[in-house]
Amino acid sequence: MPIFVIDTEGTPLLPTCEARARILLRKGKAGVYSVVPFTIQLKRKISNPVGEFKIGIDDGAKVAGISVAHEDKVVFAGNIKLRQDVHKKMLQRMRYRRTRRGKKLRHRKPRFLNRGKKAWLPPTIKQKKESILRVIDDLKKRINITSCVVEQGQFDTSSISAGYKLTGKEYQRSEYEGNNWRQKVLWRDRYTCQHCKSEENLQAHHIVPRSKGGTNRPKNGITLCKECHDDLHNGKWVLTQSPRHFKYPAHLQQGKWYLFNELKKRFTDVKVCFGWMTARARSALGLEKDHHFDASAMAGANNYQCHPYLIVPKRTKIWENNPTKITTERNGFKHWDIVKALHQTRGTVIGSIRSLKTRCITLRTNFDDNFPVSYNKTRLLWRPRGLAYHRF
Repeated sequence: MPIFVIDTEGTPLLPTCEARARILLRKGKAGVYSVVPFTIQLKRKISNPVGEFKIGIDDGAKVAGISVAHEDKVVFAGNIKLRQDVHKKMLQRMRYRRTRRGKKLRHRKPRFLNRGKKAWLPPTIKQKKESILRVIDDLKKRINITSCVVEQGQFDTSSISAGYKLTGKEYQRSEYEGNNWRQKVLWRDRYTCQHCKSEENLQAHHIVPRSKGGTNRPKNGITLCKECHDDLHNGKWVLTQSPRHFKYPAHLQQGKWYLFNELKKRFTDVKVCFGWMTARARSALGLEKDHHFDASAMAGANNYQCHPYLIVPKRTKIWENNPTKITTERNGFKHWDIVKALHQTRGTVIGSIRSLKTRCITLRTNFDDNFPVSYNKTRLLWRPRGLAYHRF
């Protein structure tokens, strides 16, 4: 395991080994800066620090992968768990505000067109990218990261529904074979009627008619035989299938460009790669399919010198009367605390607190995700400041 090192002024240095870090701590030449990830701080200034690292970022909707590498060695890797409840919280706040306005209470008057002419990013997207940036800023305090590689998305322009405009500069070609709309729809449906499974007298039907705003895109078509097509127009049966929309790709792409612009403010060298490039690099390096492995493939490294982490950005605001978390602290312990416990059969166990029950604590460990231990035999090692790191 590489041990991160910083000098007395907070300048990140080259990571060291466990044995050397143990000697520096024993002789009093360094102190513990953080337990997870373990970082020591020297008690002197280093005039000429060396070492440059590259970070790969695999941006996702629910989980984001991150990996820091030097040449072919990975010194830090992990998956960032992103919040999914922001939209629900915003709807709840909107309903509370609307209820206050319907009563004779003091309230803020509704404001319209108050977002100005600048580009505006929805909070549901922005909070995910800010979580990734929080982790990057925290790692920059420990590692001298000078360059960055981030993955962007590519989408087929012939498949994007009307009303959604993507800002990407490069797109893939159509994923369907054929010279026109009808041939692409028939090829996608494997030349089979989607209602009676017939393979004769096939026709292409618009799910949303052109007269009602439908488009000539393969996602708005379905393969039907002549008999089923005529019966559908005569009202003998109803088509329940709806065309595929591309809200999610547009949502994801919009956030990716915001992340790219923010990374350019932090690094001088920011490169962009695409999904097919990541998959090819991961296959060439012999890595499995995972978010932090994708990030390592972007950085061009496959020699793992560390254990991957699960990173959870903690919420800084404490909500009163939260029904999902009745107990936030018990007997001096809090959620995500790193503790050391003595178990009757397992011996010494180290993990992060998952839940605080009445009679015991449950820990996230390497061998069990819900391991019970006693309060009396548990000792606190480290309390996360804003980002909870859990080794898995």
